[in-house]
Amino acid sequence: MSAALARLQVESRVGPHLVALIVGDQHMFGIVPCKRVLLPAAAVAGVAAALTFLSGERHPPAPAPVATNAQGTAMLGRLPAAFVPNLGQWEHPARFVTRIGAMTVFLEQKGWTFTLVERTAKKEKENETAARGVAVRMTFAGASAPELAAEEQLPGRHNYFLGNDPSKWRSDVPLYRAVRYREVNAGVDVCAREHDGHFEYDLVLQPSAEIDPVEIAVEGIARMHLDDEGALVLDTQLGPVRMPAPMSWEEGPSGEKSPVTCRYVLRGDDRFGFEVIGRRPGWALVVDPGLVWSTFLGGTGPDQAFALALDAQGAATVAGSTATADFPTTPGAFDTSYNGGVPFGGDAYVTRLSPTGSSLVYSTFLGGTGDDRGYALALDAQGAATVAGYTESANFPTTAGAFDTSFNGVNDAFVTQLSPTGSILVYSTFLGGASGDSASALALDAQGAATVVGNTASANFPTTTGAFDTSFNGVNDGFVTQLSPTGSSLVYSTFLGGASGDSAAALALDAQGAATVAGGTTSTDFPTTPGAFDTSYNGTGDAFVTRLSPTGSSLVYSTFLGGTSGDYASALALDSQGAATVAGLVASTDFPTTTGAFYTSYNGLNDAFVTQLSPTGSILVYSTFLGGTGSDFASALALDAQGAATVAGTTRSTGFPTTPGAFNTTGDAFSNNAFVTRLSPTGSSLVYSTFLGGASSDRAFALALDAQGAATVVGETASTNFPTTPGAFDTTYNGGGLSDAFVTRLDMLPTGVAAFGRSSPGCTGPLAISVNSMPRIGNASFAVTCGNAPPNSGLGILDLGGSPLATPFPFLGIEVWVGVTPWFLHLFAVSNADGAASVGLPLPGDPNLIGGNLYAQFIWFGPTAPPPCPPLGLSASNALAITIQP
Repeated sequence: MSAALARLQVESRVGPHLVALIVGDQHMFGIVPCKRVLLPAAAVAGVAAALTFLSGERHPPAPAPVATNAQGTAMLGRLPAAFVPNLGQWEHPARFVTRIGAMTVFLEQKGWTFTLVERTAKKEKENETAARGVAVRMTFAGASAPELAAEEQLPGRHNYFLGNDPSKWRSDVPLYRAVRYREVNAGVDVCAREHDGHFEYDLVLQPSAEIDPVEIAVEGIARMHLDDEGALVLDTQLGPVRMPAPMSWEEGPSGEKSPVTCRYVLRGDDRFGFEVIGRRPGWALVVDPGLVWSTFLGGTGPDQAFALALDAQGAATVAGSTATADFPTTPGAFDTSYNGGVPFGGDAYVTRLSPTGSSLVYSTFLGGTGDDRGYALALDAQGAATVAGYTESANFPTTAGAFDTSFNGVNDAFVTQLSPTGSILVYSTFLGGASGDSASALALDAQGAATVVGNTASANFPTTTGAFDTSFNGVNDGFVTQLSPTGSSLVYSTFLGGASGDSAAALALDAQGAATVAGGTTSTDFPTTPGAFDTSYNGTGDAFVTRLSPTGSSLVYSTFLGGTSGDYASALALDSQGAATVAGLVASTDFPTTTGAFYTSYNGLNDAFVTQLSPTGSILVYSTFLGGTGSDFASALALDAQGAATVAGTTRSTGFPTTPGAFNTTGDAFSNNAFVTRLSPTGSSLVYSTFLGGASSDRAFALALDAQGAATVVGETASTNFPTTPGAFDTTYNGGGLSDAFVTRLDMLPTGVAAFGRSSPGCTGPLAISVNSMPRIGNASFAVTCGNAPPNSGLGILDLGGSPLATPFPFLGIEVWVGVTPWFLHLFAVSNADGAASVGLPLPGDPNLIGGNLYAQFIWFGPTAPPPCPPLGLSASNALAITIQP
């Protein structure tokens, strides 16, 4: 039986002048500041008194060295958190001590005390800083004396030579990532750790354990309440301390998962517990902050993930770059030995993870002795990965009979297809001329032929007779090239550009195999077509969107997209009607936006943008800025079954827009953060938007959506505390001071909504059920949505009920997950031409509804043919558990 996990975070929000009260000296955190200022004795005594009140004993801590400027404070906040055992170096009942940001946490026998100090500008004497302190104690009510066990020892040791009594000195003190309280209640452990820059505790429940008896008493606060996002807020003299609302699921005996609803429950003025709705006997309970799964991927050097594709089972295949000889590979993979390369370059790699992110299916290096990078990736129907990118290796591996087996110049593009098991090369070819060439995007048609785009500085880049443009145009051109399915020849190959610099960055193919390309240009004569949205160059650099005919011989449409400053398109996707949605970076305050779009005003140093063109490229369907007051860049985009765009990228804006109930709504002003944002299908609002990262730099490069609408995101992180999930392939940061790749799956559901059950697939695969916003009282626009349903159907039903079914009820070939007691309701649904539907459930502003639960599932009728349509013509989505929020 797998164990259950309840993950909860504690966030401090008590103002910008906080410093932590530290037991001992700052060496315990691994740094010695050049200048230290001691808090005045009065301030220390005040906090010591609070500790005495909370603990019942007087154990005054030592004065606290503090950082004396904002930069120093930021440095302290970025240091990896470590739990340090108290081996007698401190006269305090704490068994372990850690500092996390502005909070110091003392782990005691039956709980913990966290302390905060507010430094003010008041000066009574020269070089004196006034301060106020607060300490909050949380204990496990009714618990016995649990055993405390340190877990996950960290590198390094600390030495403590405090005072003049050598008998109290301690050296070679180990550091740990987490501490477990064993058997706090029957079958319940509590694991204390740092996560995403916050103190976090995990309730670990065995399948037979009950969560209702778990109760936590709180001392040292003014009051305790739940906020409008379901978070538990502890009001202190210095301000609120916040514990975000938990998300939850169950784990079955074989590892299968089924989300359930969990929330905080107030049990008086000074204690709280937890409530879980619809838990199944014999299943382990997991309460989680919103990640389906998340893992590091890398070795001890720098690693990046640039490309991603999902197979029908949701397994992620990732490509990127590694300069790490110990990058994880698998036995039997094509190349398990690092080949060399320059620092911060090295080899390309291709890695496939299991659908749950818990293990590697295969993982291989791909490269020669130069610098090699995998920038683009696609999967065929058999799961074979085709990879494209950049190589400086004359000995990059190629295959006999491939289009070009000889290295051509400074650097070449490459295109390589691996077998479905990653064990051999099906084909591998160079692609380029005498100067620099690089491939940036790739797509496969129905026959498995690879179309690649990128940029070239080679006048002799290979082109084909009859292609749109066979002459090199300027400083560098974009290119669009289609290879035969065996990689042995070119179907077509064309330049794309004008007299200055041009780069093709993104690509999608429609049902006829026509390539739509997006990128950036500084060419005033970049080729455009009559009737396109914008045929005039606008500024110092424009984005472009161009559609070629299926044979690559002509332009269907081609348009500039931009304003008077520099703009660039880096991502593109097509809907079922062929309308292109593009995203990227904009520095133009006059970038074209549309009335009613989410945000029509430029926000900062540069913004991300999301723009949808009509299928003919003649008008903007919608166009919006996306960003905050800093720098924002969208690097990846995908469309779900409803046509809603999900984008991922990088932001340095603390004001980047997020949505209530998202995974992480707080960014870091001192470093890059990844972000993941879903817009409504009309681009008028945000359905979901979150930061993704840790205390250092994080960047997202690619994303893909599975059949249920969950977003898988890849990129690079320098954060040791990048959020990972228990049981994921690698939960420990590997990259030293450089970077690891990451692979993360988000369910994209807000607080109050959890998915469970499974879909009974229709003609085109599983049906996806979701919501358009957080289920809060007074949300008149709240709706339940469905994708991948039979198109243009008037025979759909949204079932709503007051209870979930632990075991589905079988009905004419589908599984029903919503119970008929204590109440049940049918609402009719109609799907559009894309197989998308939305049923409005306006929520009244009645406080009595808070905490109410409903369960929802879509059922659709027809068609019965052709295969794989269900023979009885019924299909169904999985189900949602919806808890009404304040």
